[in-house]
Amino acid sequence: MNFCPRCGTTLVSRPEGGRHRPMCPAEGCGFTYYGDASIGTGAVVLRGDEVLLIERRTPDRSWWQIPGGFVEVDELIRDAIEREVMEETGVEARALDVVGFRHAAGVPDRPVANIYVVFRLLAEGGAPRPDGEESFDVQFVHRDRIAEWPGLSSMSLWAIETALTAPQDGGLGIEPHRDGLHRPGHTIFRLPPR
Repeated sequence: MNFCPRCGTTLVSRPEGGRHRPMCPAEGCGFTYYGDASIGTGAVVLRGDEVLLIERRTPDRSWWQIPGGFVEVDELIRDAIEREVMEETGVEARALDVVGFRHAAGVPDRPVANIYVVFRLLAEGGAPRPDGEESFDVQFVHRDRIAEWPGLSSMSLWAIETALTAPQDGGLGIEPHRDGLHRPGHTIFRLPPR
């Protein structure tokens, strides 16, 4: 980033938070560039003893995984995962809790840092169907067949095993709204009370 996205001034390098960062020198602006990051979501959608899987394809390969996608900048993360499941599978699902997450630091060939949050969801309706753009097959698979499912990504297998072995309501749940704690656009997750 070379120019301030707020005022257009050329950024300069200054120390901030233990390292040099691009900062805006304009009087009263105060913009500091902390790098690029994205948030992804993964959905372990449960229906009885079954888990929802999708097939993804590129021109040179295909694989199976749990549904999911990116959170838009103006979207609540819980809304994002429920939307992604509906778009990719046609299944209506309700987010129950967060069972884990993966952090990927920015590296030279992938400079954008990413947090991938894995939700446990309950299927509530809709017939599984692929969207033909991101998903090319959609199936509910019995939990006993998951470990041997051909082409299942290792991250999805980890997410499913974690969701199936975590106690019900044992993941990070959504904190109910409390005045003074929540700000507009905030969602707070916490461990269940004891």
